[in-house]
Amino acid sequence: MPYKRHDIDRLAQKQTDDYLRRSSLTYLECCISLMLTHISAEQTARILETEARMIRELG
Repeated sequence: MPYKRHDIDRLAQKQTDDYLRRSSLTYLECCISLMLTHISAEQTARILETEARMIRELG
């Protein structure tokens, strides 16, 4: 059974969304690693907690 155009578009969008989610997570992990090379783990955690609160307020 051949795929219909909307099936291909939906699959492509899902794959794009998955890739962007994984890439974003990888980028965040790299940023955290960079922070930990110059800032203590405790300070890094406080910064990230502050950022998380701001994100929750926006969301």
